[in-house]
Amino acid sequence: MIDHKITKGMSIIYNREISSGDTATGFGSGVLDYLLSTPAIVSMVIEGSIKLLDQLVPSDYITVGGKIEITHEKPTLLGESVHIVLTVEEVDGDRIVLDAAVHDHVGVVARGKHERFIVNSEKLMAAAYARLGRDEI
Repeated sequence: MIDHKITKGMSIIYNREISSGDTATGFGSGVLDYLLSTPAIVSMVIEGSIKLLDQLVPSDYITVGGKIEITHEKPTLLGESVHIVLTVEEVDGDRIVLDAAVHDHVGVVARGKHERFIVNSEKLMAAAYARLGRDEI
């Protein structure tokens, strides 16, 4: 069992202003260069989750994503600000499930779930190199 300080109910509000890199055009996935893209929402949920969780695990550990489900419900314009409310919904050993709700000044933009795992960063890298039959750098 990994000794961490993550508990059910913990939360963070992660704020971001929508920039051109957050649009569908910025992600190379469309022609809408003035609306928040779904890939950007996914990225923001991941960023906020890391800010909340990684400070609460031992120094030689990190959290890594396992699964993410996002429903993008409403459009948000370039230049608007969003805040992502991330709440730890479940803690099961090294497995963490977060609830995500993305809001702009009008209301909910997207919502979903994000599953992360606590892993030893050195062991993760060693496993990645071993998987390819390579020695570590």
